[in-house]
Amino acid sequence: MTMTTLPRVLCSVLLAGLVACAKREPLPGDSVSSDGAVTLSPPHLVTAPAEVREGREPLGPIESRLFPPELVMEHQNALAITPEQKAAILSETDKGQAAMLRLQWELQGEKEKLVAILDADRVDEATVREAAARVMERETKVKASHLGMLVRVKNLLTPGQQAALRAIRSGARSAGADASSPSPAEAPDAGR
Repeated sequence: MTMTTLPRVLCSVLLAGLVACAKREPLPGDSVSSDGAVTLSPPHLVTAPAEVREGREPLGPIESRLFPPELVMEHQNALAITPEQKAAILSETDKGQAAMLRLQWELQGEKEKLVAILDADRVDEATVREAAARVMERETKVKASHLGMLVRVKNLLTPGQQAALRAIRSGARSAGADASSPSPAEAPDAGR
């Protein structure tokens, strides 16, 4: 190993250690490897059809309790989504995507700064640590924004619609119209 590659190797080990120290429960959009490490990549709204996504791993404890807007969109008729719900979900999705784009720009800028620091032949560990902290802070903001949007979408659905989505997502077929259409007590305006 030459003296010029040693700092790069040390920085790689440092970054791997920083990521390992930041172990936490994965959020929607996180990638979890077979060894349980969480990849800090920003979430992306899924636009692929359901049949393309079915080969995915099982949902985690957080994801299983939330409903991405595209899942609601794909089953809007079966869920009896009202025009008001549709407008509100579209509004939340638009706001969420706009915020996500802004945050991803910030994140990418911080990643570029970190890469530029790591390109030097000699790298100051404290500077790398500070730059990595800024990257992880932006990643946390991206994930928090995405999580907030998913929570707001869930809150726009009735308990009956949520149950129907859980059944749809798990592949279970609901028995009749009872599971897919809200009862009068579960109407979108009830309890609001």
